[in-house]
Amino acid sequence: MPFIIEFQPLGFRLVCSEPVTLLDAARQAGINLRSDCGGAGICGKCITQIFPNNGDFPPTEAENSFLSQEQLKNGFRLACETIVSGDLKVYIPSDSVIEGQVLQINGSQLDKTVEPLVHQITIELNEAKLNDLTSDLSRLKNAAGIRFETPSLEIIRQLPTILRANNWRATLLVNDNEPFTITDQPVTRLIGLAVDVGSTKLACYLMDLQTGEIIAAKGVPNPQIAYGEDIMARLAFAIKNHDNAALMHNLLMQSINQASAELCALCGASQSEIVDTCLVGNTAMHHFFLDLPVESLAFSPFVAVISDTLYPYSNEVGLAAMPGSRVYAPPVTAGFIGSDHLAFLLNEGFADSEKIRLGIDIGTNTEIALQKNERVVSVSTASGPAFEGAQIRFGMRAAPGAIEYVNLGEDGTVHIEVIGNIEPIGICGSGILDVVSEMRRVGILNKRGRMEKSATGVKLDNQGKPFFVLAQSKERITISQNDIDQILLAKGAIRAGIDILMDSLNISPQDIEEVLIAGAFGSYLRPEHAMHIGMLPKIPMNKVRAVGNAAGSGARMLLISKAGRQKADRLAQRIEYLELTVYPEFPLFFARGIQA
Repeated sequence: MPFIIEFQPLGFRLVCSEPVTLLDAARQAGINLRSDCGGAGICGKCITQIFPNNGDFPPTEAENSFLSQEQLKNGFRLACETIVSGDLKVYIPSDSVIEGQVLQINGSQLDKTVEPLVHQITIELNEAKLNDLTSDLSRLKNAAGIRFETPSLEIIRQLPTILRANNWRATLLVNDNEPFTITDQPVTRLIGLAVDVGSTKLACYLMDLQTGEIIAAKGVPNPQIAYGEDIMARLAFAIKNHDNAALMHNLLMQSINQASAELCALCGASQSEIVDTCLVGNTAMHHFFLDLPVESLAFSPFVAVISDTLYPYSNEVGLAAMPGSRVYAPPVTAGFIGSDHLAFLLNEGFADSEKIRLGIDIGTNTEIALQKNERVVSVSTASGPAFEGAQIRFGMRAAPGAIEYVNLGEDGTVHIEVIGNIEPIGICGSGILDVVSEMRRVGILNKRGRMEKSATGVKLDNQGKPFFVLAQSKERITISQNDIDQILLAKGAIRAGIDILMDSLNISPQDIEEVLIAGAFGSYLRPEHAMHIGMLPKIPMNKVRAVGNAAGSGARMLLISKAGRQKADRLAQRIEYLELTVYPEFPLFFARGIQA
C-alpha cells in the first residue's frame, strides 16, 4: 500500500510504494541530504528527526555511536539507517542539507593566447549553370580553402537551400578542419564552455572564443555528493547496476546543462550558440561525464578505460550545445590523476620551464606534482575528505556558519572567524588546520598528536576522552581526539606524498624554488600553520603561492587555445605517475607524516 513521507521544513511529500531508507527517499525527493560516506553509516552526518517518536525506529548500532541518548529520545535518527514502510513526518535540520557552500571558481590564467579550434569561414560560390554542373558539395569544398572530409548529412541537407536562398553565399562553422554547422549569415559571436568537473564542485565558465574573455561564470555543487563524499563510495554505487551508473552520469550533465543555461541567460545567449566545450576532471569524473564504464577504477590496480584525448560530439555525452559541436576531454594520467591535474600544471607553467617546483591541489583527493628539470612526477593521496569536513564530528564545507579561522590565546581563550559572520554551526578545512596548529603551538597537543588532558580548555566526556570547546552556540562545537586523529591521517597522507616525491627525485626542501597550492582549501589555509603541523616541509614563505582554481583556469586556456591543447598533449606524455603504496618504505614515510 502506498505511503507518504513528508519532509519538513521544506514541505516536500514523497509517495512510496515499498520500504525505503530515509536517505534514498530524500534523494528521490530531490533533497541534497548530507551523506559523506555515501550511506554506509560511518559518517553520522545525515541526521534527521522523526515525528512522532513512537518507538517504531529503535536505534541501530551506528545511531547509538553518533547520536546522544537525548537526541535518540527526541527522535533523531540517521537517514541511512532508518527504513520507512508507512506514513511518516521527518524534520531535516539545516546543517544536514548541502547548500550555501562557498565554491571557488577564481584562479589566475597565465596564458591567454587566443587561438580557438572553432572558427567560421564565409564562402561565396559561383552559381550552378548548365555549363557547370559541379555538385553543391564539391563546389563548397573547392571554395572553402581547407581540406575536409565529407561533412555530416545535416550540413549536406541544408546546403542547397542556404546557397540558393542566399545568393550562393554560406558560412561554415569549423572545428579544426571539420565543418559541423552551416548558416546563411556569419555568427556574431562564438561562445565556448569550460568546466572543471570537481568531485565537490563544478566550476563553469562561459567564454568568448574570439576574445578569450570570460562572459559569465558560476560554481555549483557536484550533485553526486549525495551518493558519497569520496570517489570510492561513488564508484561502488555506480558499479552496482547500470541504472546507478547512468544516474551518476546524468546528475553531472544535468547540473552542467542547468549552469550553462543560467550563464547563457545572463548574457542573452542560447545554449545552441555554444560551439565548443572543454571538460576536465579527475579520472573518475572524466569517466562519469563521458559515460564510460568505471569498474576498472574501483578495484586495484585502478586502470582507466582510456587515457588519450577524446573529442566526442556534445549530444553523445548529453551536453546542451550547438548541434554537431564537440567536447574536448584532455588526457588523463592514471586511475587517480586526471585531466584536472594536467590543466593545473599546464596553467602554472610546468610545461614552460625546468625550475624545481612543487604543485599541490588539495581536494577530496590531493594530487601532488614535483618538477625537476625535464621530469614531472605526480602522486595522488586520499586526503581531502577530512579537510572538507568528512569524518570530523562538527566538520562541514566552507558555507555560512562554518568556522574558517581559529587563534588560541596562551590563557585558553578562543578567537574564531565564521563565514557569513553568523552563529557557528561547524568548522571547515581552513579552520580545522588552524585548530591543530594552534593546539600544537600552545601545548594542548603533543608531538604524537595526543591531547593533553590537563591543558587549559581541555574537557573530558563521560568516557574520560578529551575534547576542546571551540564555540558555544545552539550546540557546543568541539574538537575531539578522534577528530584530531582523522586530521593527522589526512595531513600525513599529503606529507608522505611530498616526501616520497622529494626522495624519488633526490630533492631537499631547500632545493624547491616554488610551491603552488591550488583548490579552495589551499586558498584559505595559512601556509605557516600547514608547516607548523608538518603538512608541508619548512620552506621560506615567499616561495609559497596560492593559485586558486588553477584547474578551472587551465580548462579555460585549453578551450580558447589550439597551441594550449598541443602543449597539454606534450606535457601529458612527460608526467610520470608514481604509485605511493608500492614505493619502498611507504609505511615509514606515512608514519612520519602523521606526527604533529
